[in-house]
Amino acid sequence: MDAPTLLKEEINKTLDSLHDFSKWKLIVVSALAATATGLPGSKIQTGPSWLLVVVPFACAYVDLNSYQYLLRIFLIAKVLRQVEEDKVLRQYENECEKYRAQGYFSMGMFAQLGSSVIISLILPGFACARLILDNTDTWMVGAFVAVWLVGIAFLVICAINYRRNAHLVEDLGDS
Repeated sequence: MDAPTLLKEEINKTLDSLHDFSKWKLIVVSALAATATGLPGSKIQTGPSWLLVVVPFACAYVDLNSYQYLLRIFLIAKVLRQVEEDKVLRQYENECEKYRAQGYFSMGMFAQLGSSVIISLILPGFACARLILDNTDTWMVGAFVAVWLVGIAFLVICAINYRRNAHLVEDLGDS
């Protein structure tokens, strides 16, 4: 097999892995939420609320892996744009690059980060409210909120780092 074909196969495998990571984010968050809130019909109606503070970290873990895979795709696409022997492939990759630079392909990034932030705000927010309503010690609520905010900050830092690295990949070999 020639190199461009192998690189296209690598992109396809990476895309499959990206889809799997998205599914795993939903599965992990659902499992944490179900465990923390209790399963309907079970003897235990509520679980430990602190499990929901783990949600931002679980989302960040999945997002970090997804960002890594996206960067791999960007690098492969950059190499394919420079391949001399396949003009159609090179033209396709150049068109993709043009539209990506204009933001047409940013919906996936928006969905990735947006879902993580929304899930990470809502689920731990409910847990925090439950802790307050249950008259939990103030220091425990404070610790919960502190860990929760660190998780949100981690999500945002990961997204910012991804954007910075994506620009670095774009600039590779251009100087």
